[in-house]
Amino acid sequence: MPFAAPDPTGGDASAAAVPGRPAEVVLGVLALYDRLGGDEFDDDDLATLRTFARHAAVAVDNVRVHEEAQRLSLTDPLTGLWNYRYLRESLRREVERASRFGRMVSVLALDLDRFKRVNDTYGHAAGDTVLAEFARRVRGEIREVDLAFRRGGEEFVVLLPETDARGATIVAERLGAAVRDAPVTVVGHAGVRELIPVTVSVGIAVFPDHADTGPQVLAAADEALYAAKTASRDTWRLAPAREPSPTREVPVPPVARSPADGLPRAGPDAPITTGDPSAGP
Repeated sequence: MPFAAPDPTGGDASAAAVPGRPAEVVLGVLALYDRLGGDEFDDDDLATLRTFARHAAVAVDNVRVHEEAQRLSLTDPLTGLWNYRYLRESLRREVERASRFGRMVSVLALDLDRFKRVNDTYGHAAGDTVLAEFARRVRGEIREVDLAFRRGGEEFVVLLPETDARGATIVAERLGAAVRDAPVTVVGHAGVRELIPVTVSVGIAVFPDHADTGPQVLAAADEALYAAKTASRDTWRLAPAREPSPTREVPVPPVARSPADGLPRAGPDAPITTGDPSAGP
């Protein structure tokens, strides 16, 4: 077990490492500089310190291993995004917080267009490359407070706390452009590098404009995604607004709701668009 050099003032500094690990992974340092009202440290004190450091290192390492195992249980191994298990918990938490403080939270349901063709044409390894690159671009377009999840296959979800319908559509536009404007480089069946054009369809729903609970707002986003797929793909659609349920337990203040068109903005009302109608299939 490695230890730091003795303190030049007469104390001793001890590095806490994990015994038996390759290269003695150092986790921390124990430093003793003075003993008030007593003699200087001796060899017996050093032996005690070594024993304490070993126990501390094992305890710290156990905590790190537990935290890593918990993280891995909540993340998708291919993309590094949060998984569906964590999506359910995060959606519940964010909706409860938004309800308590009279805020909004937007949900984006995303689906890569015609992804089966990628697997069929270039192979599943190429498909994995596309999924991982898409996840990287999603992370690059959202804020630190936003949460991105891989729901399964080529389906993803993004949670946007403190975001109304207008802000969510802006994010959807950015995500669509980030995917559309740069084809993904993959290695095909023959080992040849190729560029694959990729597009994404997005469905948007907002709490409390479109639903009263987390599962309901996610379902509303899924319906909007289906509308985007049916329309033309490579576009987004916003779920239709509806009146809140009269049985809602915690009413949201009116200031937290979007206008009737679902797209709050400064200045006079303007025509509303729902994605890019010129986008091809």
